[in-house]
Amino acid sequence: MKRIAIILVLSFMSMNIVAQNKLKSTLDYLTEHFTFNGYAHLGWEYGSESDPNNSFKISRIIVFTDYRINDHWDAFAMVDFKAFSLHEMWINYKVAPWMQWKIGQFKTPFTLENPISPVVMEMITQMSLAGNFMVAGSSTLMMPGGAGRDIGLTVYGDLDKWASYDLAVMNGEGRNRLDGNSWKDFVGRLTFHPIKGLDVSGSVILGKGSLSNLSLYNGGNGDVKGNYTRNRYSAGFQLKTKPVNLRCEWMWGKDADLKTNGGYATAQVNNIGVKNLDMVASYDRLDLGEEEINRYQAGFQYWFYKMCRIQAAYTYTDITGVGHEHGVLTQLQVGF
Repeated sequence: MKRIAIILVLSFMSMNIVAQNKLKSTLDYLTEHFTFNGYAHLGWEYGSESDPNNSFKISRIIVFTDYRINDHWDAFAMVDFKAFSLHEMWINYKVAPWMQWKIGQFKTPFTLENPISPVVMEMITQMSLAGNFMVAGSSTLMMPGGAGRDIGLTVYGDLDKWASYDLAVMNGEGRNRLDGNSWKDFVGRLTFHPIKGLDVSGSVILGKGSLSNLSLYNGGNGDVKGNYTRNRYSAGFQLKTKPVNLRCEWMWGKDADLKTNGGYATAQVNNIGVKNLDMVASYDRLDLGEEEINRYQAGFQYWFYKMCRIQAAYTYTDITGVGHEHGVLTQLQVGF
């Protein structure tokens, strides 16, 4: 009986050791191949012409993971838990640094601005007026509510150290949406790096929208039948140095007979008097033909941890023929 008890104890200990080794192996694999990150934006804002004119708000709660399968394959997923919406999901295959393939839902490679993460965007308003209208979804003409993301296939890479490129075929309808017609958007971007810290870039979207989208926009051509031409163009540069960062872009759009344009200039002066305290300022403009919007912003951000910062800004927005609005924006960013 004693011998049986000893055998049972030894068997249990062996099974426990095996289980511990298997658990350790699993944890090592997860640590090596998976990364989990996230961030949240919350704050308070005031607008002189809004009703109510002030409110606390939670802008986004983002969690994302990257699964590095091997040196060539990786998969990515991003979810917004505030809106319970899938932002991105894609699989990437790396042939070489000069050629990678990505398929799924991801940010449209248009402008320098659109692919930038909200975690490092200088202004609380995030995208410029023109960027929001042209690609990010504030207009019913271009991926409404898409947050600059779309579904498709892209080929991209670095051409040594002097240039990088993106070529994509996409639905043109925005995130989590099927294509609205049989046409696809063709997207291209070419960025040169003539000197360290300087990027000079141009991009284009060539596609077609549907009548249902155009008819929702009062400035559109109601006589257009079926699909209509919907193109976007951009040109700009960004300069990153230790004391100052500067980014400027101009964009043009054509939706049937409706021509629009706009641009922005954003500057960040780093470490003003105190380490990790930055001054930020931006001017952006959007010309919709019958309406022109000009916006001025200035404020600061203080990074108190790696992905954590406090932001505050004053905004002044003027809409031709409509009026103007003063605003105060604050935001706390917590990331991991």
